[in-house]
Parts: sequence; C-alpha cells; structure tokens
Amino acid sequence: MGFGIWSLGFDVIAVVQHVRRTIRRHGLLPPGSRVLVGLSGGSDSVALVRTLLALAEHGDFTVAGLAHLNHRLRPSADDDAAFCGALAVRLRLPIVVEAEDVSAHARTHGLSIEDAARRVRYAFLERTATATGADRIAVGHTQDDQAETFLLRLMRGAGLTGLGGIYPQRGIVIRPLLDVTRADLRRYLLDVGETWVEDESNADIDNPRNRIRHRVLPELDQAAAASTRPTIARAAALIREDGRWLDELSRERFGAIATVAGPRIELDPAALAGTPAPIRRRVLLEAMRRLASGREVGHEHVEAVLAVLGGLQGGVDVPGSRVELCGGKLVFIQQAAPRR
Repeated sequence: MGFGIWSLGFDVIAVVQHVRRTIRRHGLLPPGSRVLVGLSGGSDSVALVRTLLALAEHGDFTVAGLAHLNHRLRPSADDDAAFCGALAVRLRLPIVVEAEDVSAHARTHGLSIEDAARRVRYAFLERTATATGADRIAVGHTQDDQAETFLLRLMRGAGLTGLGGIYPQRGIVIRPLLDVTRADLRRYLLDVGETWVEDESNADIDNPRNRIRHRVLPELDQAAAASTRPTIARAAALIREDGRWLDELSRERFGAIATVAGPRIELDPAALAGTPAPIRRRVLLEAMRRLASGREVGHEHVEAVLAVLGGLQGGVDVPGSRVELCGGKLVFIQQAAPRR
C-alpha cells in the first residue's frame, strides 16, 4: 500500500516535510532503523503513523508495527482499541494490543493515575519494541504538548531541566511531531482522508493540562495576537540546550567527587561547597537518581538534602535512599522499596 503524498496539496506536503526536518535535525531515525509507533487512536498518533509511512517509502527506515495499550480508564477504551486494530489492518501493519488496569496499578504502587498510566504505557512500548525487533519507539507529542508541558512546569516552579519540556529523544523513544501543531496535523489527516477517535476526557478542564489547553493558551494567543505555541516551544528548546550543558558539567563533577560502592554513594561536602549552586544541585540529583530505582526525585528532595549538607537536620529519607552526614562525608544509602 503506497503512502506517497507528493501528488496531494501543499499543506499535506508541508507537514510531512516538517516532520522529516525534525527527524533529521535530531537524528531520530538513523538509516536502517526499525520504528514501533505508539498508537492511541487520537489525531496525533494517527498522523504520526501516516507521516512516518510516507517518509519510510524512501527506504531510510522501516515502520516495524503499531502498539496500542488499553488503559481501561474510559467507557470508550474498548472502542479505541478496536479502531486501532482496524487501522492497522487497513494500513497493512502488524499491531500489538494489550489492556492494563491502570487504576489498580496506581493504587497498588501509590501513584497518580497520570504517572501510573505513563509508566505502564512506556513499559508496554519497550516490551513490544523488543518483541518486534524495533530499535526506536515513536510517540505522538506535538508542539501543543510542548507548550502545555512548559506552562505546567513553570507553574510548579521547575528548573532548567523541567522547563526544557519534552525532549525530542529519550533513550529509544523519539518524538517526530514536536515541531508541528495539533491543528496542522488534523488538517493533514482531513486532506489525506484519514479518521481518528476523540478522547472525551480531553474536554475535562478540571484537569490542569486541559485547562491550559482550552483556557490559558487561547488567552495567551489573544494577548500576543498570534499563536504562542511556536515561541513557547522555542524557549523550551533554548532552555534545553543550556540544561544539557549544565548536565554534562554536573556528570563530570559527580565523577570527580563521588565514591560509588554498590548501594552506597559518598560525596565530599567540602568539594560540594566549592561547586557552583546549579552544578551542586545536579550532582545531588545524580546521586539520588542512581539509587531511586525509577522513583521520581524532585526539587523538594534536593532542598532536603541541602538542609542535611548545611547541618540544618541530621538526615533525610528521599525516594530510594537515606541521606546523612557521616564520617565527614555526605552519604546516600539505598533502601529497599516498601512492601505493599
């Protein structure tokens, strides 16, 4: 089945070319790559499948298949799974469909529904990529998602790493649509005669992301007399570059002052004191994340460890470890996850 778009309208070609530029700029799909596409059935993920199929016709990479996870969170979830299955048949692509009780997973592990859904989804995608021989996983985050994430994290007081927003690539997960708006993707789908499903929960403005999407961004657009999504995304990209540079310096500093012995990490307080604050915070984050076993480490945990470092408290428990001043060293001792 051919997916050539070059005989179609200018808008269709422009969207696909935009996605191609993003892939090339960030080196998301090296020649010979096999990519698994995460498919929810929404417009973003359907557009991701169609644009990648169009670009794959040039032979640089292969779409290995599709993967859909039914989170069992909405009444229409089964219908979405059926839609994805039918789309895969029509596009002649293999698909893996699984279901997971995300609410139960959230309760069992003490997570929010959003965090549980994210963890379960990416674990499923990584599992499926291995099973299908894919070396890349493509997901459908757009420029709108980037702007929404930036504003959410700004409101929460995030640092440079957080304000860098959604990264084009994390490990084998890639995001080829980050430079394209959701509106452009929907116009593209209409032009190529493709359908999608609507997630009714996206209309719930009690959800902070949806409130930003439906209320805050339109107000910002009106104040700026133009779409603010490209400028917010550009700010996130510039911050991301600065954050990466600081991360690199911090990894070098961590290697110079840390002693790592399995489940124990020691840092030299004097060396930390002589380290610029932005690097010092990242060094502490690096130590905690190494022992966190995938648990979230945030700004409040860094502040708590800084209080220990400054002698304001004797010790503190952070995700995955206990931190104390002991024998003239700042010591991080990994702790077993609590039994449930």
